[in-house]
Amino acid sequence: MNRTEIEREERALVEKVLKREDVGRRRMFEVAAWSVVGAAAASALPASSAAAQAPAAPARRILQKDDSRLLNMGATVRSGQYWNFKTWITPVEEFYVRNHYPTPTADQKPELDPRNWKLRIHGNALERELTLSYEDLLKLPSRTLFATMECHGNCRTLFWEQQDMKDVSGGNWVMGAIGLAEWEYVPLSEIFALAGLKPTAKALLFWSGVDGGGDIGRPVPMREVLSRPDDIGLAFKMNGNPLLPDHGAPVRALVPGWGGAASIKWLTELKVADHDFWVRLNTKGEVFVGPDYPRPSFSPNDEFRNVTPDDIKGPMVEWMPVKSTLTVPLVIEKSPSLPVNYPLKRGELPILAAGRQTMRGYAWGPQFGVRKVEYRIDGGPWREAHIRQPNLGRYTWVRFDFPWDATPGEHVIETRATDNAGNTQPASVPFNLYGMANNAIPKFRIRVVA
Repeated sequence: MNRTEIEREERALVEKVLKREDVGRRRMFEVAAWSVVGAAAASALPASSAAAQAPAAPARRILQKDDSRLLNMGATVRSGQYWNFKTWITPVEEFYVRNHYPTPTADQKPELDPRNWKLRIHGNALERELTLSYEDLLKLPSRTLFATMECHGNCRTLFWEQQDMKDVSGGNWVMGAIGLAEWEYVPLSEIFALAGLKPTAKALLFWSGVDGGGDIGRPVPMREVLSRPDDIGLAFKMNGNPLLPDHGAPVRALVPGWGGAASIKWLTELKVADHDFWVRLNTKGEVFVGPDYPRPSFSPNDEFRNVTPDDIKGPMVEWMPVKSTLTVPLVIEKSPSLPVNYPLKRGELPILAAGRQTMRGYAWGPQFGVRKVEYRIDGGPWREAHIRQPNLGRYTWVRFDFPWDATPGEHVIETRATDNAGNTQPASVPFNLYGMANNAIPKFRIRVVA
């Protein structure tokens, strides 16, 4: 069987699965998560030549996101209402938003208008410097990928509520700072084919020159980039539509499986160098700081942007761990804050009617994919839940369910997921100051009434 026949079978399988699960998309996806989109490629000209031949991008109306279906966490932060999640693909209106500053738009920042947007690609580990326009980017070969995006602080609430770690700081995401989208992007392999990658390359920096105070960017070690250069890239569509401002319009980085901070929004610069980069988001935040996490080393030749060596405190958060959640709001008693439109008051338990119930949830293991999900009730034996299709493995999540004959009274339901490498959610995780990547087994307290 040749590659074309294999891709045709993969495509047919995914379409069949997605139709059966009623994802709710009008158009069926043309490829599986690992398949190449048949976008027409621009010839491998230097970007300056491609730009000279490209017509001007048409003006388009930049739509704003309706956040009425999100949990209000603060002026620049919105969480998904995970207890209302039902679909495999997360609608954009239900997809969480995490910004450090107010969302920049083309009205405020003309350089974000697709007609004006430019990406500078440079660094001493590239053979040549390039500048890509939006039209240049769209002419390059693109792919689509189904992948979750998750904030590092998702499930931070478990540190306060279930591990009594009062010194943990950060926002109270509960379990909703995650969503799954179909991303369309140009892989870095295509960028390197144009710019020429030198063997001295050590790190890549994604940088936004328009986000807030001009201090938002994040590095990715080249060891990681080179392990999957077709999966990491420059995203310009989300769920089949151009990115909205809240999600990085017109172009953002895409580093699937890593915490969302790595997928820098409103991208304007990509730098590849023979040294490491130190910036706000791998020193003053988005890092593990605690007695179990050693301080990283650095070199005098490293590049520091808006930070100093004294700001280096702990290792950068990279891959997000295997996790699970029921679609039940977590009881919040000990957390320092309560989101203003949370469905429960402080200390209040969700209520279910007695009798036969179908409990539902989501599980994800972005590095290896989910192999199984288990649950237990009131400390009883672990039982395996039913995993619903589709399950496309790496980068994606699954929906699961199990039956429960609920009896009157208060109950505790726990869930745990295991990925395809055998990693299972632990009972607890070590303290870290910023509450990063908590994947402890969640405990959902529920009151059942007759």
